[in-house]
Amino acid sequence: MRSPSRSFALAALASISLALASLPDAVAKPKTSESDSGPAKSAKAGDSKTDKDKDKSKSKKKGPLSFGSPNRGHLEGGIRLKGSGHVKVRGGARAWGLPSLTKLIHRVADRVASRHGGSVLLVGDLSAKNGGTLDGHHSHQSGRDADIGFYVANSRGKPVSVSKFIAFDSEGRSKNGPDWARFDDAGNWMLVEELLKDEKAPVRYVFVANHLRARLLKYAASKKVPKDLYDRAAAAMLSPDGVDVHDDHFHVRIACPESMRAECVEESGAREGKPDAAAADDPY
Repeated sequence: MRSPSRSFALAALASISLALASLPDAVAKPKTSESDSGPAKSAKAGDSKTDKDKDKSKSKKKGPLSFGSPNRGHLEGGIRLKGSGHVKVRGGARAWGLPSLTKLIHRVADRVASRHGGSVLLVGDLSAKNGGTLDGHHSHQSGRDADIGFYVANSRGKPVSVSKFIAFDSEGRSKNGPDWARFDDAGNWMLVEELLKDEKAPVRYVFVANHLRARLLKYAASKKVPKDLYDRAAAAMLSPDGVDVHDDHFHVRIACPESMRAECVEESGAREGKPDAAAADDPY
């Protein structure tokens, strides 16, 4: 026989159980912890916002960027070179580059024209709009390269504007253009000088045929240019092996801008068929 107190306790427990069963699930059943079934809806909303913030922090830099090396890279946010009174863009040219490069071209053309009246700079390929491989070139992939035609003079030594690149021999005579066309020693040396003196977009290389390099250095020596400028020109003007001879244009390359050092690779990688170790001696 059960005691009255025990019967009373059992009856009380039964009443509590019935009361709990009749309550809504939200009250009767505690929420499952995040570790068991994931965060609640309110927590998910908060996490979604956090993810967006993380995405923002990991997004690419804004503005123009030169990625990779001149022969293994691409361009973002480049601008197209436009003609002016002292700059002519050759028809069909792929003329996209870093703003620092396009502005450099206009600056040096204006400076040469102010010193050498009647000079007009003819510019060919820079890079494709988004960089990358460019037909007819080993480099020109990252927005830092530009093909710049030589200044041309007539038989009387006066500057002449032309619409195509003209190749010259060691005597400064045209190889593929009009008989009267001459390599404008004064104008072309001024161009090299202004390129090397520009502080806003430091020039790393000026690729040009060896016989024209020698001609320009001879002209500079005859004008008694400062030794440091002569030495800089001698170091910057190069003619890489196994590529375009560069006897009808300068190939100018600017250095990686300081703001892009994390993404921009200064030197070219080794060209196909050459070991990587050779790249240091073959900047093209």
